Amino acid sequence: LITTPAVKYRRPYDIYIEEYPHLASFMASVNGNEFLTDPTGSRRFLPFEVLRIDKPTAESIRMDNVYSEIMYLYRQGVRYWFNDAEIEELHLTNAEFEVQTIEFEMLTQYFEKPTEEEEALFFMTTAQVLAYLRNISPVQLSEKRLGESLRKIGFKRVQKRINNNHYPVYGYRIKPVPASRTGDDYG
Repeated sequence: LITTPAVKYRRPYDIYIEEYPHLASFMASVNGNEFLTDPTGSRRFLPFEVLRIDKPTAESIRMDNVYSEIMYLYRQGVRYWFNDAEIEELHLTNAEFEVQTIEFEMLTQYFEKPTEEEEALFFMTTAQVLAYLRNISPVQLSEKRLGESLRKIGFKRVQKRINNNHYPVYGYRIKPVPASRTGDDYG
């Protein structure tokens, strides 16, 4: 299965973008279980952990029969792409294979979502969150990865006018965790 039945792209030296069937699959192996780095969900990957390989059984499979079955199913019109529910399930499954960035880890340790009653009391821009975390730890943090982590965790993004400014500022409803609850001696 893949994520979409068709892809659009412009071939080299062509003038127009055209739509083509999305038929390709890719397979690879990696050492270690944390290798997905795409903050948008890595829906293009179907990772799984191989605990053992039954080599005699694997060698007994006739690949020409496998390809024949694939072609038969394709010609029968079997859906070979994920629907929205399957993509959502894939995101949940892939979570165990994702690399946790330092920004993500620090956000989950030092911040929490305010309750509905508290929401109006807490607002920080990405730059303010970054400055707050830099006061806690000298580790080099990325504003881009921090923003991606804020969205991934699900902090509510809002716009607000600060000091009667004509331009809205975007930030998040985010509440610092009291130092007594962070579990470290930094803050």
